[in-house]
Amino acid sequence: MKPELTVDALVQLVRRYYPAGIANEDPRYRESEEGQCLQTLLQTQVGGTPAWNAFVQKLRGEFPGCSVWDTTVPWHDPCYDCRVSLPGHVKGGPRYDSVVCMLSQLAPVYTLYASHVEDKGPGTERDYWLRFPPFPPEFQPHEAELAKLIESTFGFTRLPDDILFTPVPDLVPRTANFGLGKARLIDCLFTRTW
Repeated sequence: MKPELTVDALVQLVRRYYPAGIANEDPRYRESEEGQCLQTLLQTQVGGTPAWNAFVQKLRGEFPGCSVWDTTVPWHDPCYDCRVSLPGHVKGGPRYDSVVCMLSQLAPVYTLYASHVEDKGPGTERDYWLRFPPFPPEFQPHEAELAKLIESTFGFTRLPDDILFTPVPDLVPRTANFGLGKARLIDCLFTRTW
């Protein structure tokens, strides 16, 4: 990890975008200086950057036979998000295994996770899980290729689990469904409801 991307530096960075001690449903949240900074950043990223859009296209060429799905949610999360299915798995199919990459819009960092969704048929509960490293063996080739492509294209640093899951208890991500005391760096840098 680059020296400027220490836990302390990342915590200080996210504090510029999320107001301390205010729940996200409180009107003061969006009106705060931090909330306005995040809103401005999200506005500049709507529609993706040319680099992100070109990267998604590149993934389609680098992963033939795989479904590539840009799952970025503009105005919602401060990250770019894309799923790359394992070969033979397609979005909407009975089983959809993929490696998901998330690139933060707040810092030059990214994370990957493995995702499994399987519909077992009518009347049964859907099998679903997501995992951070170590990935199951069948996901590891995609993991390695995606990491290589992200780093060579953007120069971003992959954050290890111990940093991703560092608590930031006085902040609440803008779109998260949990209260004060529950946020972690992963939630603030990428904002996902896990």
